[in-house]
Amino acid sequence: MQQSTADRASPLGFTAPQEPATRSFRTFRVIMALILREIGSRDSRSSLGFLWAFIEPIGTVIILAFAFSITLRSPRLGTNFPLYYVTGVVPFHMYSQCASKVSGSIRFSRQLLGFPSVTVLDALFARFILNYVISALVFVTLTGIIIWYYDLRVNVNVESVGLSIAMAGALALGIGTFNSVLFLAWPTYENIWGMFSRPMFLASGVLFLIDDLPDYIFNILWWNPAAHVVAEMRHAFFPSYDAGWVSPFYVFAISGGLFLIGLITLHRFVYDALDR
Repeated sequence: MQQSTADRASPLGFTAPQEPATRSFRTFRVIMALILREIGSRDSRSSLGFLWAFIEPIGTVIILAFAFSITLRSPRLGTNFPLYYVTGVVPFHMYSQCASKVSGSIRFSRQLLGFPSVTVLDALFARFILNYVISALVFVTLTGIIIWYYDLRVNVNVESVGLSIAMAGALALGIGTFNSVLFLAWPTYENIWGMFSRPMFLASGVLFLIDDLPDYIFNILWWNPAAHVVAEMRHAFFPSYDAGWVSPFYVFAISGGLFLIGLITLHRFVYDALDR
């Protein structure tokens, strides 16, 4: 007698029920449940909870603005140091923090992946959506406060702001998904990636404009997709800055390729990796 779908077992030994007709609604509920779980775990780990998402970039911007205002008359773009650095620090922080959280999403939800209702995509998207929304709120809040407090007259290019935020999110999801595979398969890679990521703060043009560097250095740093995210955000707030070298196609292509490779690999080998 042919085995029914409901009798088949998942790789971890759980029975997989028959797929319901309302899979999309079930996915939404699962993702929301995982997001609430992430929120609860954050609050339990730190007394500051989600306030730390605001404190970290604020502290970085204050330190940079104070340090460079002592040695320089004015920032490279505009006249306001906090605005200059918030347009570099926060977009990079959005990418790096989201990518870091997505990279650990499979391990974070490993006990739940044995349930048929929870898929790899649910685990990835739950962490990505939560941290991406928080990072976007941090950026809007900080820039709004700076513009209001210093009474700045800024002609913001909303389209460029949206494009930079979209590129940061796509890059975070792509690199995070790809890294989640390597973090499971090769634990040492997590330390290597952490060491590699530290100089990216400088190589992405957060402190300076990479197009001010000699051509041979700029031509190397151009391949860093995070530099495109930062430059596009700077162009949004400083129209005089010519960021014609920014290539959204390149950033989205890299992000999409890494996401697909990571997702395909996860679907094939995630259960074997988690059982080790």
